[in-house]
Amino acid sequence: MKKKPSFFMLAAGAFVLVAMIAYLFFALTLADHWEAATVPPNKTEATKPPM
Repeated sequence: MKKKPSFFMLAAGAFVLVAMIAYLFFALTLADHWEAATVPPNKTEATKPPM
């Protein structure tokens, strides 16, 4: 008798697949909107510690 995958294993696999697709979609589409803020040219850069 062959072992069939249980319903919970199939549900968990489907959930992981949907979660991965959603993560990739949001990460790739929203990455452009979350760019790091650039320092204005009139501000000086922070000084580096001597050591």
